[in-house]
Amino acid sequence: MTSKPPSSIDEGPKLREEKQYQDFYPNLCQQTTLPVLVDNEGDQNDSMPTLPHPHIKQIIFKDKVTVEPIASNADRVQFKKCKVRISDLSGSHGITKQYYRFGYRHNRHPTKFDENTTPYIKKTDYLEISKEDPFVQISKYQSHFQVQYDMDEQDELYLRFLNTNRITYMKRRITHEIFEIVITVLENEWFYLEKKIPPRVSPNADIYSKESKAAWQYYEAYGSDDGTGYVLDQPCAICGGTESDNSNAIVFCDGCDVAVHQECYGVVFIPEGQWLCRRCMISRNRKINCLFCPSHTGAFKQTDTGSWGHVICGIWIPELFFANTHYMEPIEGVALISKSRWKLNCYICKQKMGACIQCSNKNCFTAYHVTCAKRAGLCLDFGGCSISDAASNSFSSAVKLQSFCDKHSPPGWNDCREGIQKTRRYFGSINEVKVLEQSRDDSRTKKGSGCKWKTNRGTPIAPHIFAQVVRKVLDSFKIENTERLAIEICKYWSMKRELKRGTSLVRKFDPTAFNTFRTEEIQERVNFAEILLNDMNKLHELGSLLVKRQLASKSLHEAKAKCDQIAHHPVAYLIKTSVLDNITKTQAYKSLLRNEALPSNLNTILSRCDSGYYDSISSFKKDISEYFKEIASNTKISRTTQMLANSVFAGFKERLARIEGIDVQTWINEDFDIHGSEINLAKWKGPKLMEKEDLSDVEELSPGEIRIIKACLK
Repeated sequence: MTSKPPSSIDEGPKLREEKQYQDFYPNLCQQTTLPVLVDNEGDQNDSMPTLPHPHIKQIIFKDKVTVEPIASNADRVQFKKCKVRISDLSGSHGITKQYYRFGYRHNRHPTKFDENTTPYIKKTDYLEISKEDPFVQISKYQSHFQVQYDMDEQDELYLRFLNTNRITYMKRRITHEIFEIVITVLENEWFYLEKKIPPRVSPNADIYSKESKAAWQYYEAYGSDDGTGYVLDQPCAICGGTESDNSNAIVFCDGCDVAVHQECYGVVFIPEGQWLCRRCMISRNRKINCLFCPSHTGAFKQTDTGSWGHVICGIWIPELFFANTHYMEPIEGVALISKSRWKLNCYICKQKMGACIQCSNKNCFTAYHVTCAKRAGLCLDFGGCSISDAASNSFSSAVKLQSFCDKHSPPGWNDCREGIQKTRRYFGSINEVKVLEQSRDDSRTKKGSGCKWKTNRGTPIAPHIFAQVVRKVLDSFKIENTERLAIEICKYWSMKRELKRGTSLVRKFDPTAFNTFRTEEIQERVNFAEILLNDMNKLHELGSLLVKRQLASKSLHEAKAKCDQIAHHPVAYLIKTSVLDNITKTQAYKSLLRNEALPSNLNTILSRCDSGYYDSISSFKKDISEYFKEIASNTKISRTTQMLANSVFAGFKERLARIEGIDVQTWINEDFDIHGSEINLAKWKGPKLMEKEDLSDVEELSPGEIRIIKACLK
C-alpha cells in the first residue's frame, strides 16, 4: 500500500490530569470576584445550645427513600489490651544459616564487639560460601546459583494457601526462602530454554532467510493491506508511513506482527514487555471478520456494539468516527451508514459485502473496500489532515480525504492494474485456504493436541522437565509430597508470568544479546561511545569551570560588600568584628539570651550595629551600658541572671577598651580615596597631609634662596 501519510499537527494526546483547567472551563477567570451570601437569621440562634447532629443513613427500597439514624451503643464498645509489643513489629526476619549458600545474607550485625561472641570476618568467608554449588547436580543451568526473586503480597497469600489448604499431610512447611529459591530456579530454567526455542521470524527480520523469502513471495503474489511482507522498513498498517519519533513511535504487535503508529492506533503508553493489539489481546486464536470489508488482516478495533472493524475503515468511511481519538476506540456511527452504501459492489474483489467507499472524481461512482484499495495500491490521500482530525470527522473547509480508482489516479501515481490482479488473486485463493485449514483442523483433532510452549497470550508454560527440577530442589530441603507440590508451583509460576504479560520475574543480564551484532556494528558502537565519553569529559570540564567562576564571583561580591562596609561604616565593622563576634560565642551570652524576662533592647542595639547606625564607639558603649544598668536595677530579675549579665557586660567593657582610642575613619581616609561606591588606593599622602597641616602648594622664597637657585641654573 502506497498512500500519503498524514501530517502530524498536534503534539500528541494528553491525559485529563495533564490538561489545564481552561480547556474544560474557558470562561472561568481566577481574578473574578465571587459573591458571598450571608444568612443573618442564623445569628438569632447563636445563643441556643447546639445539639450534636446524629449520623444518618439512607435506605432505598421499592423506589422509596427512608432515612434512619445510625445509633451506636457506647456500652457495647469494648477495648482489649494489645498483647503484641512494639518491638515485635520491627519486621526483622532472621534468616537461618542453611540459606546463606543460596545467596542470602544475614542482617543482624553486632553493634558492639565482644571477643567471646563476635566472630572474626575473614577474606576467605565469601570464597567458602561461593564454592558450594547446591543445585549443579540437579541442572546444569543452576550453576553459581544466587537467589534473585523477591516475594510480594500475592506470593505471601499463595504460600499461605499452599501450606494450609492446598497440600495436606505435609509436616514441613515451605518457608519464604524456599519459595523464592524455587521461583528463581524456574526463571533460570526458562531463561536458558527460551534461547533454544526458535523465534518467530518476522517477514522483515532477515531478507535472506527462508521465512522472509516465503513472505516476500506471498507479498509479490497477493500484495498486503497491513504492511507485512515488505523487505525494507515495515510501514504503518493505518497511514502507510515509516517515519517515527519518540512521541509517535511505531510499535509491533507480538501476536500478529502488525506495525502501527502510536497516534494511529491509540497507544498512549508503550508497556514494558510484550505489546498486543486489541484483536490479539481479546480473541487471538479466533478468526474475526471486519464489519465493513472482507479482509481478515490488519489493525482492528471494536465498534460500540461489540463488532470488529479495521481502524483504516473507520477513518475512510465518511459516516464512521471514533468516540475517543486518544485511544482510537470505539468505532461509532455504524447506524448512520446509508443502506445504499451497504449495497455497493466492490469492483476489485467482486464481493457485495460490507461498506464501500467511492472514487472522489465527481463523474465517477466506482465503489471499492478500503482494504481492497490499500492492497491494490490505489491512491488514498489524507490531504494534509492529521489522524485525530480524520478519526473525529472534524475537517476544515480546505482539508478533505480523497481516494481515487485506478482510472482517475492523480498524475505520477503508480499503475494499479497489477495490484488489482494481486487482490483478486488473493480473494480467489481464500476458499482454497479455508479447505486446507479445515482438513488440517480435522487431522489435529484426530491426532490430538501436542504440547504447547506458550499460552494464547504468548506467556510461557512450564514443561514437565521444570516440574522434575523443582521436585529435586524441594527434595533437597526434605519436604514431603514434592511431586504434587512441584506441579502446583509451576502452575502458579505460569499464571504469574501471564499476569505480568510475559515479563520476566527476575531481571537478568544477557551478554549473548550483543552477539547478534556484526564486527562493524560493534566497532561503530564503540566509536560512538568514545565520542560520547569525550563529550562527557568536556561537559565535566565546563561544569567545573562554571563552578569555579561562580565561587570566584561569590568571593568577589563578598569582598566588595566587605569593602563597602569598611569604607562607609568603619566603626560598625570594627565593633562587629572585635566585640560582637567574640562576645556572642561565649556560653554566658547564650545563657543570657534564653532568659525571656530580660528587656528586648539588646536586639535593637545589635540590629543598629548591623545597619551601620553607630558612627563612634562611645555611642555604642553608651547604649550597652544603659542596657545592662537597666538589668541591674530591675528587682524582678533573679540574682543568677544578673550575675550572668555582669559577666557579659565585663566582656563588653574589656573588648571596647581595646578599640576605644582607635580613629579608624582617619586611617581609612589616609590610605584610600573614597568617592561614593568607588574605592581606590591612595597613590600619595602629600595632599592629605598638606590639607591636615594647612599647607599651600607653593610658598614664597627668601632673597637668599632665590640667589642659590639662580646660581644652580647657571
